[in-house]
Amino acid sequence: MTALLLLGSMQANAQNLSEVFAKSYAAEKNANYTEAISVLNATSNANVYEVNLRLGWLHYANKSHKESISFYQKAMTLKPMATEPLWGLIYPLSAQENWVAVEQAYKDILKLDPKNSKANYYLGSIFFYRKDYTTAKKYLMEVVQLYPFDREALLLLGWSQFYLGNKAESKKIFEHVLNNKPDDSSAIEGLSLLK
Repeated sequence: MTALLLLGSMQANAQNLSEVFAKSYAAEKNANYTEAISVLNATSNANVYEVNLRLGWLHYANKSHKESISFYQKAMTLKPMATEPLWGLIYPLSAQENWVAVEQAYKDILKLDPKNSKANYYLGSIFFYRKDYTTAKKYLMEVVQLYPFDREALLLLGWSQFYLGNKAESKKIFEHVLNNKPDDSSAIEGLSLLK
């Protein structure tokens, strides 16, 4: 009997949560983020992962970055193996131009998902633009191993190799980029500098 009551309660909570989310999405569709947030805050689901994840997004959309970060962090504590809240966290951190924390979020994603091509690419980009070509190369190599024909990753890797003085490697990479896009100006420029 107790199991049936628990199952009935769980079904009622799921139905109630679906209704709450539907109302929240409807308010968001009209760019009424305050209402979309209010609908979720009125529930007794403060410890539900999905509620916190959604509140993180809505607060970001409402330009309440501090609150957004707080809700994404709560979602992370509720589901510590999920990368989803880390990806969401990057939005308000970027809006605050907190680049050290953005870098850490990408690294935290890679702790959970070491082969994640996007996190590897973004970290490679960060280090490339910092002129730390050795570290950029490490992350970009991960991307190119997974996506050998990814033009953007190849270009950054080619330029990293160029700045590291690895001219033969750089030349091969730039030539490979031209197989993808024969008129790529960056690859053409790189090859002209290698002559």
